[in-house]
Amino acid sequence: MNISYQYSQVSSLKKTEKESRLFLAHFNEEYSQAETPCFFWGKLNNPYLVARSLLTLSKVVAANYMPLGSSLRDPVITAGGNKLRLEAFSSCCSVYAKVDLLPASLDGDFLQQGTTNVDFNTEMISALSKIRKNEEVFFSIGEKDFVLQKDNNSVVEKKVSLPLRWIKGMATVQILASELTPFLKLDKLQIQLLFRSVPKGNINDDYHLSLRGRRPNLSPVKSPKSICIGGVHRLRLLDGLVNLADSLTIYAMETENATAFEFQMKNMRFTLMLSRSFWRGFSGEGTVLSYLVDDVPDTWLDKLDNYAKIHEEFSLKDNHLQELSTTDFKNVATRLASMGLLGFDLTDQVYYYRKLPFKMNRIESLNPRYKNALKIINKGDYKWLVKNKEIEVKGSGHYHKVVLSKEKSKCTCTWYASHQNERGDCKHILVGKILKNKEQTEIEKIIEELEL
Repeated sequence: MNISYQYSQVSSLKKTEKESRLFLAHFNEEYSQAETPCFFWGKLNNPYLVARSLLTLSKVVAANYMPLGSSLRDPVITAGGNKLRLEAFSSCCSVYAKVDLLPASLDGDFLQQGTTNVDFNTEMISALSKIRKNEEVFFSIGEKDFVLQKDNNSVVEKKVSLPLRWIKGMATVQILASELTPFLKLDKLQIQLLFRSVPKGNINDDYHLSLRGRRPNLSPVKSPKSICIGGVHRLRLLDGLVNLADSLTIYAMETENATAFEFQMKNMRFTLMLSRSFWRGFSGEGTVLSYLVDDVPDTWLDKLDNYAKIHEEFSLKDNHLQELSTTDFKNVATRLASMGLLGFDLTDQVYYYRKLPFKMNRIESLNPRYKNALKIINKGDYKWLVKNKEIEVKGSGHYHKVVLSKEKSKCTCTWYASHQNERGDCKHILVGKILKNKEQTEIEKIIEELEL
């Protein structure tokens, strides 16, 4: 499914005797008819680093490791928490990248929290590539425009078509990010050694990263205390920042569903997250599904949504959120992330509020397995064999047997045979989990009523 974006005006770079201003065309489905103020206006304290980071971001967006069509150039920009964040996916959705401009890198005013997306076309990339050190560069970001004051140039933006798969990916990477833990922290020399060892060309086999003494080592052979990196050649996207980074923190997770590489530079960060394999995009992961089976009260969703809007950044450690258990907090945060309302910061371990420029009624279509599970339940196409443990669920003309388990549920369907539990539950397992959770919720309600 694609959305056609018709920008209301072209991007342009206008110069007067005193200054130059770059106006980038943007589009926001939610607010295309509304007048809204500027989110941020101010000077960049490190314009060269910002420009190099944005060029790397555009390189990520243009990358395509699967034959899925043309490249995209539309990062999402969020102003909030005294930071500017720019997020994007590769065209194949197997690489996620984020630029964090921290407060010390900005000399200006945050007038309002907000999110928009802009078009990084060829002319914009050319303008960024001409930014040099010690130049004065200004940003102005709002719902209707993104202004960059710089050289004399003409920038024209064209109509683009943006697929919805990266919105699914946006929800997935935030959940994966919250499960990532630091694995290695490398200094400047170690960064150089690591990237010199990245093999050239497209690599189909997995590589494993470990530390031998102080030297980072990439090898196709797994070793103790190593982490797996699929599609290691995708790290080449970071080549333009290798000489600029002060340090690099590498994050991994027990399930090996993703790895993240976060460059720390002067008052800013650049994060690159890789999916398990280059042919496996984040949009196809089922990580979100496991958090959608629990009934989450609307009051919790509303409370956390309003809390996020006000505080802009938050975690479960916040005193006002202590009434939620870790599981409940994770479920609510995941629901909000799946609606495009939350991102996650690896370094600070906090969620941040950012409302994607899309209508929320499209989100239901982004999780077809969950949606199909609800349809099966509504039709009653299931029968319990052992209450809350074994269930038969109707598939394409026949029933599949599901065995429910906290550790690893199993199903006899083709999806489960192909993917096991690596890409989320199949729709039949989801049916069992939703029904089991519903039963438990009803029991808890009865107990509460008896206690009252």
